[in-house]
Parts: sequence; structure tokens; C-alpha cells
Amino acid sequence: MKEPRKDIEKVEGTEEFEGGVSRRTFLSGAAVGAAGLAVAGLAACTPAGDSAGGTTLDTAKYPALADARNPIDWLGTPPNVKPEDCVETVEADVVIIGTAVAGEIAGYGAVKEGAKVVMLERNGTAHISGSGIGFSNSKYQIEQGLPEVDKYELFQLIFNQLQGRCDQGLLASWVWHSGAVLDEMEENVLKPAGLPGTATGEPPGPEKKYEIMQNLASHVNFDDSGGDNLEVFNNVVHDWIKTNGGQIFYNTTARVLTQDADGTVTGVIAQNQAGDYIYYKAATGVVVATGSYGGNEEMMRAFANPWLANYAKNYGVYNARVTETSPITTDEKMDDGTGHKMLCWAGAVMEQTDPSFQSWEDTGYWFWPFLHVDTSGRRFRNESSSWLDHTHLIAELPEGVNYYWQILPTNDFEMPSTLMPIPFQVWGEMMAGTWEEHVADTIEELAEKIEVDPAVLRATVERYNEICASGIDDDYSKLPKYLDAVDDPPYHAVKAEIHFYCTSSGVKIDRFCRVLDKDWNPIPHLFAAGNTVGWRLGSGYQMTVGGLCNGWAFFHGYVSGKVAANPDWTFDMIGK
Repeated sequence: MKEPRKDIEKVEGTEEFEGGVSRRTFLSGAAVGAAGLAVAGLAACTPAGDSAGGTTLDTAKYPALADARNPIDWLGTPPNVKPEDCVETVEADVVIIGTAVAGEIAGYGAVKEGAKVVMLERNGTAHISGSGIGFSNSKYQIEQGLPEVDKYELFQLIFNQLQGRCDQGLLASWVWHSGAVLDEMEENVLKPAGLPGTATGEPPGPEKKYEIMQNLASHVNFDDSGGDNLEVFNNVVHDWIKTNGGQIFYNTTARVLTQDADGTVTGVIAQNQAGDYIYYKAATGVVVATGSYGGNEEMMRAFANPWLANYAKNYGVYNARVTETSPITTDEKMDDGTGHKMLCWAGAVMEQTDPSFQSWEDTGYWFWPFLHVDTSGRRFRNESSSWLDHTHLIAELPEGVNYYWQILPTNDFEMPSTLMPIPFQVWGEMMAGTWEEHVADTIEELAEKIEVDPAVLRATVERYNEICASGIDDDYSKLPKYLDAVDDPPYHAVKAEIHFYCTSSGVKIDRFCRVLDKDWNPIPHLFAAGNTVGWRLGSGYQMTVGGLCNGWAFFHGYVSGKVAANPDWTFDMIGK
């Protein structure tokens, strides 16, 4: 029998995490720069002890501190550095912080508006950030044989899947205009570079009516060589920006935004690889596209439920898509919430509900709904749900683990996939050796191998086989076509591990990607895009559109770059 884990402790208030073996190192006390100091024009927070042994936070000066679930000073204070302290001043119209999908497309948008653009990247290379990108009704997709999607239906399905927890303006603008942005990029950047791209997916027909995995629209994968990342795409966009006059400073980490007395953002102070401060002065706007805060332990403790904070700490795989040719070169965390802090020091407001997050399944038959059991040997869900939108079902399991077991019979039944276009046998051959698998002639022997109570697993399998025989799953409502009895030995148990990848939560923006303050008024010359932005993805991912997070990063990056360069820009100017 597997002993329950004793090393996971709930996170309440300012209580510390305890134990657990982390897949990555998290920041502890992740204040950017010199803690306890103040930047010109901003007074430092001076927490004072209270009767509970915690702190009294300066929420009047830094309202973002009041937005957290727990009273933790996650924000810290800005570094005490001013433009006159910098060794160099670099002037531009638009300065963009971060060069993954959101940042690089912001760079494209600003350059297309004729702006002088400077981009800052703390890493030494273009950053991968996922695989496919989701769009709505682009010519690119339709010319590859996909039917046009009803935009009203698309809006409704996504909004409902996100539990109504997303900014309707941000969603609507993506639904109605994202396809045109891809068409513009395809004409100006992708086609001239000979970049391969494949639009995948299909609208649900009658046979998909009751599927949990409703995939209405499609995403585009830009690597037909089979690579599951955006490496080629990123390199093409970065090269286009540099060829067309934009400057990209790698190994350069933004530290703090600068503002005029009226709050207008005027630039950013950053550090180069040598540790020197450089002032990047922005005449018309700064775009912050710095990604997740999932690697910042204090921010996760402040904003997230205890189970999610623990899950992020113990099972984080931020480097899931890093390759040898696009490595992480910086010693600093890439998902430490630096951008969120800079925005909040400038007056931005943070999303105040549970942060949206994304996950990464490392092992197992991802889209084949065999019988799933937890670490006690019990069935716990409808197996045709995707790990992307049901990770919490695993993360909230009693023992605080990040895996479950897939129980398979040995027979010639071809379990249909909920999404993948290949048979599970082929997938198994492709993934051979990448996961833990046990085989046994009896259910009891299999139970011993996966360390669960044999009687519990036997009862689970017997109940599941009864369901399969009846053709009606009144336990979890899995469709009849996915009901395959575990009745043919030897039996297999495949360990399916799911890891925390990133948060998709942050500051409030309007439809033109202008960052808003606590009263939802725009902070002049300040913009944000990508996973630095909140109010987008509910409490987790959705499966209506594959690659939607990247799709929003792409689209809102484009909009932020355009408006930062040209405040009169409007959506009807796309493609012109």
C-alpha cells in the first residue's frame, strides 16, 4: 500500500510551504532589485507587525497588495535607481519588455506603424512559449479546407467554457479580428520567409454533440517538421523585426518603469548582462509582455488556492518546451512575476480571483479515455475530459500528487481518441519508454505493482465493467463509444503525470491593451499582453480552440504594439 504523503501542507495566510521535491527552484521573497528601497517618485512600503505576527501592508500606496487572497507582501518595493544613475540612455518610440509570442508580435505591430522600436529580452535567445496558435476564421485556415466558423457560436462556447470568467471585450475582439491579423502576418512575414504552417481541427458534427472536448475552431502549427514548439516561428518574427529596423537587446532584464508626475509611463530601466543599468526611454509607449508569475512562490501563496500553490511549487515544469537551440541562458527565473510587479508599482490592478493556470501532461495516453484511477485505486472522473481543463481534478487529489493511473486491457479494441488523429497503438509506440508502465495477469497483482489496495482496485474495475456492459455511465457520464471493459489480461497500468506549466493571470487591460488602474482608468503610455494579463481564461484552460492562450498573446500583442505606436489606431485598420 502506498503511504499518504506527509510533505504537503496547505498554504494559509503567510504560512510557509513545507517539504516536497520540486522540479524547479522557486523564488523566495522575490522582490525585484534592492528590497526596502524606493524609486524616484514612489515611497517605499514599510510593513509593520500586527497582532497575528503578519504584516500591515501599505495598500493605500500600492493597491495591488490588497488584491491578493492572503495578506502577503508579494510586491516588495522597486529598486532605488533613476534614469540619471544609468550608464546609458537608449531612446525609442516604443519599448517592449519580453519577446515571446506577445512581445514579438507587439514588436511587429509597432514597427509596421513606423515606430522606432526597442525590445528587451532577459534570455539570450528567442523564447518558445508553447506550440500552436489559435485564430478565428483566417483566410489561412479556410484556404486549407476548414469551414468558416460562426463567430457568435464561437464566442458563446468559449465564454461558457471559461465559466463566464473572462473579459468579454478581449474575447470579442479576438473572435472578430484575430483571423485578419494572421492574414496580415502571413502576407508580410510568414509567406516571404517560406514558413510552413498547418491549420488543424474541425468543427463538431452531430457525432460531437455531447463531447466534453468541443473543438469548434482550429489552431495553426508553424512547424511541419513535427516539432512541438514555436521555435521556427519565433526566429522568423525576430529576424523580420531586426531586418525592418527594430532593435532586440537580449540578456537584458527590465527592473522598473519610469513615470512623469502625472503617472504617464516614460520608459524602463533595465540591467544588461554586466549588471549595468540602462535607461530605455519611450516616447509613445511601453508594452509589458513578461509572461507568468507561476515561479514566484510568494505570489502563488498570495493569489492562489492552497492546492494550486502547492501544485505549482512541487510540480512545475516551466522549461517543458526548451530546446538545445533555444535554451534558457539566464540564471534568473523566467516566470517570476517581474512584469506584474513593475506594472503594479506603476498603479496597475491585478485580477482578484483564483489565477488561471495551464498544465503539461508528460506521460500517458493524453486523449484516449481508458479507465482512470487515483492513488487509492478509485475511479474519479469522466476520462474523456482533457487534462488541460481538468488538471484540478488531479491536483486536488487527497495525497497532493500529480499523477493518476490509466488501466488498460489487452485486446484489439481500438479506443477512439477525443482529439488526436492517430490510433492509440501508434501513440504508444511513439512514446515507448517515456512513462512508467506495469503489466500483470490479475487485477490484484496490478494493484500491488502500483501500490493501491487490491480490493479497492478490484471493486473499481468490476463497477467499471458493469457500466461498460450496460452502455450507460451513470457514474460520470462518459459516452458509450469510450466504454471499453477491462476484461482481457494481461492488464496494463500507465502512469499519467501532469505538471504545472504557468499562470495566465495578471493585470487588467481594455480592448486596446491599455493597462488600467484600480478605478479601471488607463495608465498613460502603458500596455500589456500575453500571460501578464488577467481576466482571460477563467480558472483554467478551455478546449474550444486549441492554442487559445497563444492566440490571445498573438492578437493582443499585435494590438498593443499598434496602439503604443499610434494612439489613433482602430481595429478596422488591420491589414492596411
